Amino acid sequence: MHDVSVDPNILDLLIAFLDQEQLAADALRAKIGRLRHSPRIAIDVWWQLLEDVQLLCPIDALGLRIGQCLEPHHAGVLGYLGIYSDTIGQAIMRFHRYQPLLHTLVPTTLRAEAGHIILGWQADRRSTALSDDVLNAGIMRFLTLLTGRNDVRPSLIKTRQAAVANGRLHERFFGCPVLFNANVTEIHFPATLANLPINSKDPYLFSLLERQADAMLQALPKQDPLLSDVQQAILAIMQDATPTMAQVAKHIGMAERSLYRELAARGTGFKALVSALRFELAKDYLRDNDLKLPNISLLLGFADQSVFTRAFRQWSGVSPLQWRKQALRAG
Repeated sequence: MHDVSVDPNILDLLIAFLDQEQLAADALRAKIGRLRHSPRIAIDVWWQLLEDVQLLCPIDALGLRIGQCLEPHHAGVLGYLGIYSDTIGQAIMRFHRYQPLLHTLVPTTLRAEAGHIILGWQADRRSTALSDDVLNAGIMRFLTLLTGRNDVRPSLIKTRQAAVANGRLHERFFGCPVLFNANVTEIHFPATLANLPINSKDPYLFSLLERQADAMLQALPKQDPLLSDVQQAILAIMQDATPTMAQVAKHIGMAERSLYRELAARGTGFKALVSALRFELAKDYLRDNDLKLPNISLLLGFADQSVFTRAFRQWSGVSPLQWRKQALRAG
């Protein structure tokens, strides 16, 4: 399964667990460090790293303990997209859509059924019990961080892994029934969770929003409430698609023709505002060496990396990689 891979950002989750447990694990830390700068990590390598951790720390429900150490940046660009969401429902939708950025094992399925939102994985999915526990616990930890609430619980978890002697640990951990030996892997959420707002008090979210605010200030020709509103709308839409004037006008409660006239009166246009904001955000994201170019393209709403590269070259005169190298050398 060497063609199946995971985002190397997830390796920081293992380091966080080792730190929490105060495990020296010098050899394992060095191994993780060597892998950390790879573009992607083969899924077999990820599974082996989890087994290495288990040899060092042979405790019950180890995967649940590891998953509980998850922070948004451990999920790479999925973490960015999650904390940029307005509600838990939108965050789950984005996880479903962009899960291959985290791992390419199999696509997720997402459906609504009898008052529940059901996130699942195809029946032919091959994995390990340890990796599944990390994923399920990590998802629940992420939802807790996003909402700032400790009462976010699934209503049911189905797993293909065999029943374990300590199955009660799983039920206590998730706060719901856990069905082992199922023919699918699924997490069932009460549909009411979908409307829960994203918590804005997360320090990592604050850091990202601060960086966004700086980029927006740099992109603004002058302080102007309308232009600020337009920027905020562009940023919100950009996470899912290329923003259009019609979408932005609707977002800020203006007629499209009125928005066009207001921008023209300020000596600018919609495309110029989108390009200026994208350029400032692109420079900020490129300073983060952990963000790969395909992920930056996605965050900026480009169809693919080649389109982003062409646009960035028009803005700066150099390719994104060249700009990143220059910026990193400059400190």
